[in-house]
Amino acid sequence: MSPINNVWSFFLILTNNTNYDNNRILLVDDENDILNLFCDYLHKFGYETIPFNNPVDALNYINNSNISNYSLVIIDYKMPQMSGIDLIKKIREKDNAFKLKIILISAFIKSNIVDNDISNSLRIDKIIEKPIPLENLKDEVQKLLLN
Repeated sequence: MSPINNVWSFFLILTNNTNYDNNRILLVDDENDILNLFCDYLHKFGYETIPFNNPVDALNYINNSNISNYSLVIIDYKMPQMSGIDLIKKIREKDNAFKLKIILISAFIKSNIVDNDISNSLRIDKIIEKPIPLENLKDEVQKLLLN
């Protein structure tokens, strides 16, 4: 499946073009308004965004591409057809996804959607609560990519 251009998906695979070999961002979220907002904002900082508003389409794209071309993934927790956790599990099954950084974004963090055991076993690098100010998103992405 081809990525949906200028759509709001919270599966962001982000890379910083000054510290990595690429600047690709893969976004997966079912909210198109959010996807568009993040794509536009991240473009301003030199990131190439590859958005999906459907986690199944995102997984098909990932399965048919070289995941090592990406450095960071940001995924919305709650989506129809597949949860963000299930998508992360599928991504982590890929042989070359070991170095991939993952950010999980959710409006449900206060309800403890993900315990530490799940977060550690799936190697989720950061969990961020929605709504997130755009500047904070950029800061979190840059922090992860610098480590």
